[in-house]
Amino acid sequence: WYQRRVRVGLHNEIEDFAKWMKPTKEEMMLRGCVVERVKRIVHQQWPTARVEIFGSFKTGLYLPTSDIDIVIFGEWTQAPLRTLERRLVESHIADPTTIKVLDKASVPIIKLTDSLTKIKLDISFNTNNCIKSAEKISELLRQYPCLDKLVLVLKQFLLQRHLNEVFVGGLGSYCLTLMVVAKLQSCPRRRRGRLEEENLGVLLIEFFEFYGIRFNYNNTGIRIADGGSFFNKSENAEMRGSMLCIEDPFQPGNDIARASYSMFIVKEAFKLAYTWLKRAVIAPSKPCEQVFPLTDSILGTLVKVDKVIVEYRHWIKNNWIYMAKMLPHPESYTHDDSIATPSARRDKPKKDAWQGGELSDGTTDQSAEASSEDGDRLTDELTSDSSV
Repeated sequence: WYQRRVRVGLHNEIEDFAKWMKPTKEEMMLRGCVVERVKRIVHQQWPTARVEIFGSFKTGLYLPTSDIDIVIFGEWTQAPLRTLERRLVESHIADPTTIKVLDKASVPIIKLTDSLTKIKLDISFNTNNCIKSAEKISELLRQYPCLDKLVLVLKQFLLQRHLNEVFVGGLGSYCLTLMVVAKLQSCPRRRRGRLEEENLGVLLIEFFEFYGIRFNYNNTGIRIADGGSFFNKSENAEMRGSMLCIEDPFQPGNDIARASYSMFIVKEAFKLAYTWLKRAVIAPSKPCEQVFPLTDSILGTLVKVDKVIVEYRHWIKNNWIYMAKMLPHPESYTHDDSIATPSARRDKPKKDAWQGGELSDGTTDQSAEASSEDGDRLTDELTSDSSV
């Protein structure tokens, strides 16, 4: 019952959006350098500690402004949050105005912004399951070729609505990915072996419909283990305390979504998205009943690429060589180690400090204005850039 523009148009828009959002080689390299920068500080303080990355940077499911998740393993009676905070500030990795220690969170972390690249980091200690979780997501990405594109769209959808931060009750990347997987596992077309050729637009609409309207949050939990299933939350008393319940794939009985206490807002956002998409893509019985302009982007009504993100990407592209020379180089990069080192490039290094807006939510920091020359250059590039 979908008209042709969802079978072709929305599918292609999702493909294009995911392609643009995926990290460039420069972004991957700089993130690897930032991780190495933190590693060296940690090993100076605790030589036997082990530093690992996990989360979206490990799996490749990160947006241009996503955090880097780092976990440090070592022998401590209590996580040395304040000690590391002090060392990060003293070494000028973190600006004192950006670093925060969330020692009361269910998983205590240090949140900071790298002073040179403006990349955000979350650092935790001795959280064992996070490495296995990243490996599980990588396995699921290989199993479901459409998963990465759907997750990137949904992550940007939540980011724009400030519903993506777990420490304020939002829906985190890991739980969101497992929700997408659960929907794909329950898809009848998957059981007939045809999901690989599925239309991304249809899958996105079905996701919003399922979790915005049809899913019974009061009684039902999500389980992705053993091919996936849904279960009655009353079977386990510990599973009844939160609206969204997702069983830990590595610890049955543990609800990994219990911190998403604002899930009722997320649900309403999904419901509204489905309602809007339904109006946009269902073929009207008469041409005069068309309520959505045929010339407009369907995906663009729900997901936007903010100007600040575009400016930040241009800034990275123009200044990555200079920053790479200032940063320590890891032995290999996370996703692609084929990029040339700065010494192998003929580009002239540039030194332009990032003067754009705050990157976490796409809003512009009015107190930090770009120079008129940089502003004009970015405006010209944005105007002529047809990829955004």
